[in-house]
Amino acid sequence: MDAPLSTAWSAPRATTGLDAQIDLPGSKSLTNRELVLAALADGPSRLLRPLHSRDAQLMVEGLRSLGSGIEPVAGDGAYGSDLIITPGVSDGSISIDVGLAGTAMRFLPFVAALTPATVHFDGDPHARMRPMRETIESLRALGAVVDDGGRAALPFSVQGSGGLEGGALTIDASRSSQFVSALLLAAPRFEHGLT
Repeated sequence: MDAPLSTAWSAPRATTGLDAQIDLPGSKSLTNRELVLAALADGPSRLLRPLHSRDAQLMVEGLRSLGSGIEPVAGDGAYGSDLIITPGVSDGSISIDVGLAGTAMRFLPFVAALTPATVHFDGDPHARMRPMRETIESLRALGAVVDDGGRAALPFSVQGSGGLEGGALTIDASRSSQFVSALLLAAPRFEHGLT
């Protein structure tokens, strides 16, 4: 049987005007998007007050595997270090664990396709049930070689060629806006952009 609900907490009320500053932690969504943009930039970037979470750590580890240097440096916020991201490219055979992070599993394959590496992606058992068809089909439509065993799901491998053609592409983003975000983040590095 379920435990009884606890007594409701009475929030304090202000009796006068407030003048305060609130220091909020970073956003998981913004942190992972900013990490990808920094990894694809022409030079080093400093990410201020990123959210330090499992999803962000999986993204950091994935980008490091793909060749980017990512180092913590002292920050001025209450929520941990800033990050210095130095773009780079790896080759060879790489394995990346995306855990259950939707942004990592959908953004990193496009970064991988821009390298000359063969990159194997896998994640937590439940990640294998998350929608990936749009990511895999988009990669193929842009010229990447993807081996997914016909599952359109994790695990799969991307054979990077050092670049993607780009050009016109139509996708169904009704299941997740992350499919569009992944394309928009990587598109500036496509040979012909993205339309």
